[in-house]
Amino acid sequence: MKTPKALVLVFPGTNCQVETALALRTAGFDVTQSHINELLRGTKKLEDYQLLALPGGFSYGDDIASGKVGANKLVFLLRERVFEFARQNLIIGICNGFQTLVKAGLLPAIDGKFEIQATLTFNDIGHFYCNYVKIKNVNKSRCVYTKGIDCIEFPVAHGEGKFLLKDQKMLKRLVENDQIVFKFVLPNGEFAKGRFPYNTSNTTDDITGVCDPTGRIFGMMPHPERYLFRENHPRWTSNDGSDDYNGNIIFKNAYSYAVEKLV
Repeated sequence: MKTPKALVLVFPGTNCQVETALALRTAGFDVTQSHINELLRGTKKLEDYQLLALPGGFSYGDDIASGKVGANKLVFLLRERVFEFARQNLIIGICNGFQTLVKAGLLPAIDGKFEIQATLTFNDIGHFYCNYVKIKNVNKSRCVYTKGIDCIEFPVAHGEGKFLLKDQKMLKRLVENDQIVFKFVLPNGEFAKGRFPYNTSNTTDDITGVCDPTGRIFGMMPHPERYLFRENHPRWTSNDGSDDYNGNIIFKNAYSYAVEKLV
């Protein structure tokens, strides 16, 4: 059996590449970290990999808007290679990576169209917010990454996490297509309905993670790569947190899919 290969793409200002690489390596991937310039120069080639990961951070200092400059690099300088990769392989974007995928038109890709259909913009509170939050997997079967997850806690750390779609018709299409993956919930598991701090940004319909129609391209604002061990949980000394039910599930699901379908 071949080992699937994952490329962790680094932009200037990315700061979660080490944790993301660790999560993928722990899941079983052969992992390479690469600066965007290596793809632009051709010293690294997307076609050599089965998964592309866009980690969190503050790429290009969040100039213009979070993820926008990185998205422009992908769309205008690597367009055909990126879109061809997206049609066949796995892509995951976390926090800033999610913002980049949305602003590159790779998510939500309703009807399979790689075009800008949504955005992630400023939290209603008007500033950066970080904390552990509870989210619920509402995806019935489409998303490759979230099998075996119901409600789970992950840390968030963002200033622009408010997911907005072009119009209400697109929200209806997301629901119909089973493309909504994670929503913010209260401690008791009920939907947050915009209530801060449970919904950190007053994001549309509590949405904080979506996938494309194939389920292979996935983006989320919370950070699964920051909760890989029980001791990462802020209340682990009070017996919260888990060695088994944590962010590793997401990356192991990706590995299982890659082994079965792509390698």
